[in-house]
Amino acid sequence: MYSLFWPLITAFVITVLCVQLLLPLAPRLGLLDIPKGRKQHRGQVPLIGGLSVFSGVSIGLLVADPSSTMHWAFIGCAFIIVLLGALDDALDLSVGIRLLVQTLVAIAMMWLLDLHLAQLGNLFGLGNIELGWFGPPLTVLAVIAAINAFNMTDGIDGLAGSLSVLTMLALSFFMLMWGQPDDALLPLLMIAALLPYLAANLRCFGLPKVFLGDAGSMLIGLMVIWLLLQGSQSAESSFRPVTALWIIAIPLLDMAVIMIRRLRKGQSPFKADREHLHHISLRLGLAPRQALLFILGLAGTAASLGALAEYLLLPESLMLVLFLLLAAAYFMVLSNVWRILSAVRKRRLG
Repeated sequence: MYSLFWPLITAFVITVLCVQLLLPLAPRLGLLDIPKGRKQHRGQVPLIGGLSVFSGVSIGLLVADPSSTMHWAFIGCAFIIVLLGALDDALDLSVGIRLLVQTLVAIAMMWLLDLHLAQLGNLFGLGNIELGWFGPPLTVLAVIAAINAFNMTDGIDGLAGSLSVLTMLALSFFMLMWGQPDDALLPLLMIAALLPYLAANLRCFGLPKVFLGDAGSMLIGLMVIWLLLQGSQSAESSFRPVTALWIIAIPLLDMAVIMIRRLRKGQSPFKADREHLHHISLRLGLAPRQALLFILGLAGTAASLGALAEYLLLPESLMLVLFLLLAAAYFMVLSNVWRILSAVRKRRLG
């Protein structure tokens, strides 16, 4: 098992230093978020959080074990995703380019480490569902879905970073409890690197405000799917595949509902809008911090239920049915939120 103290301290310190070093460079690199259109924050905010977090995690991994093939493979794939995100922040790349690079990274994961979806578990009580040749294409879809799901959560201060911390806590818990202590290093490093970013993003201690940018939100998505595959598909898995749905329930369901809604309108599923859960929460009258706590509460509840079900080894078929019921309820509420709100207001007035 890796010694965790120095890698975690390194990740934290390197992230702090990178935020300070990159602040004056952000304008030259074109990494400034300028409020316009859907973006309603005040002032130009440096998009350097993702680069800083990546630096902290990467150097932390090398401090832990510079000879690890797994570490170098992750750093390489993450570097490509972070570079893609930084270029998107600066140049606003097309959807096609982003999807192509994300696909290539998914292929690299499978080629370098054989990290892919091989089975879905015993979802119907008839034994494990082996994917065979369907595994690689489903892995590509899963990688793209995870990267874009967390990218879509980056809409209010602290949300993407806090959801990531919550997810990393759940994953490290499973890995420490169920037989993959070495693999818990990566999610713990991510938490250590995200803490100084969140302090700056939420303006704690008078720090200058920074955003993750697409570089950071895409990095989070990549790390989440990397760890979900590692934790559920390896020979000594930490949790069953269906549990992964519960761990990332809110980002996953929010992305799915938004894409279904856009397709029903005849729009591109990747078209930007203000219909995400965090946007709706703000339009319902919640302050940004209240919306942040509300969404974190939902995500924490879903992840806790999944963790409890995994700990109790509830049948996977039952966990799937319950998740589908949760998804249906989520879709119905978000699709009819304004009707529900109007009915509540009328009842109160009555």
